[in-house]
Amino acid sequence: MAALNKEKHIKYWQRCFNSYLPTPYTSSDSTRLMWACFITSAYDLLSIPFSSTDRTKIRSWVLSLQHPDGGFCGSPTHSLPGQESHKGTANLAATFFALITLAIASDGDEEAKAAFAGVRRGKLLRWLKKLQRDDGSFGQHLWEGKPVGGRDTRHSYLASCIRWMLRGHRKDDDEPWEDDVDVKAMIAHLRRGQTYDGGLAEFSDYESHAGYAYCAVGALWFLDRPSSASSPRPEPSSLTAMDQGIPDRPGMLRFLAGRQINYLAEEEDEDEEEEENFIQDAVGSLTLEEGCRHVGFNGRWNKKADTCYVWWAAATLAMLGDPYPLSVEGSRRYLLEVTQHPIGGFGKFAGTVPDIYHSYLGLAVLAMFGDSDLKEFDAGFAVSQISNNSAILPAASSGAMSSEPQDPSQAESPVWDKQTRRKFEKQVTIRAAARAPSLTSNTSKSTSEFYDPCQAAAQQSYKCLFRNGGDKSMCGEYFQAYRDCKQAWTERRRGVPSKPKEPTSE
Repeated sequence: MAALNKEKHIKYWQRCFNSYLPTPYTSSDSTRLMWACFITSAYDLLSIPFSSTDRTKIRSWVLSLQHPDGGFCGSPTHSLPGQESHKGTANLAATFFALITLAIASDGDEEAKAAFAGVRRGKLLRWLKKLQRDDGSFGQHLWEGKPVGGRDTRHSYLASCIRWMLRGHRKDDDEPWEDDVDVKAMIAHLRRGQTYDGGLAEFSDYESHAGYAYCAVGALWFLDRPSSASSPRPEPSSLTAMDQGIPDRPGMLRFLAGRQINYLAEEEDEDEEEEENFIQDAVGSLTLEEGCRHVGFNGRWNKKADTCYVWWAAATLAMLGDPYPLSVEGSRRYLLEVTQHPIGGFGKFAGTVPDIYHSYLGLAVLAMFGDSDLKEFDAGFAVSQISNNSAILPAASSGAMSSEPQDPSQAESPVWDKQTRRKFEKQVTIRAAARAPSLTSNTSKSTSEFYDPCQAAAQQSYKCLFRNGGDKSMCGEYFQAYRDCKQAWTERRRGVPSKPKEPTSE
């Protein structure tokens, strides 16, 4: 059987990390944080080390996408400090990927404990609570203070993961803490999504989908998951969130097992693109252990096999924890012999070029199946267990977040509102006047002559402080640029000739 070509996969992911992505990714720039998360997590899975400089850059970039009112934006083309909220919006998916990326970028126990330092936990959890609707579903983002976006299980999964990472299983009377989301309403919403065939969809009369099944089961799984290894687990007799949220568990298992199909590689070479590449019978008539060399998965009935659906179906079965006929070896051969690409990565189908999404989920499945070239994997978070145990888990249980003002009015005020900006600009003017009194002594000068060309540099310095939680050591180049600008401007206004550059020695 073909093996994972680890060297080629490493080169593929290094190209993704070190160079510009191909043109087709331009249209998905708004989800750049997702691509960054997949790339950094693939590095982790393949044990490719990050330099300390790279880890610092990753962390700084992710925190720069944090929205002043809570959550993270998906790309630098979204909200920036100082802009109005309607010019950029934090969303659930970007927030999940931001937290995961921060955890992966940490190295060693000390960095892991501070993986979420700089994350505004309080604002983020308040923002998360606002995203939940009365029916228990979650919107994707806020618009004029109201949750907007679909009601499908993806948003519930993301919300449940974020809640677990930042809030954990803390009781409301343990200590001062943020109000929790309505867990009972969330479970009820997910329960309403199971369909006649045992699968899950946004609503029970919609088409079932393996990806939605993963998200629903994952959301319930995190509601039951202890915040640490020492945390008490639910009593065997107690009704868990998983029990409450899936009314027909046997039907769910049948639906997931039924996503396995006997992949016919030879016939696909001769078929037209729109024709099928599988034989799919009733689940009871399948004998996957015999005569099925390549076992693919689809996400819905009567669809083609696809790399990513091996993950969505198999990982859901892993979280459910029930033994069920699953052809692990046939699925491994499908990935390694059919969709693994010669240059590294995985394609969606046989012969298609590799892309980040399918390449990562292909690695994820193999890691979950126990491939010796990859780290152990966490089916719930879709990251390695080493990343999960060393960074995400301690951060959730110890509350290693940035400190926030205790005054509620201060906690809710935007970081770069009009009042803060006016105060900052006034301080800059006072400092400029102290350095060059003659500039402000002549009141007959026009307004244009008092224009400070260094305001942009000053704001960049302030924004850098905002992104890095007040850490001045991360903003040295911005402060130096501001000082150089002020010095050059002051000397020019005073009529001091600029110093000629010294010739450099060959």
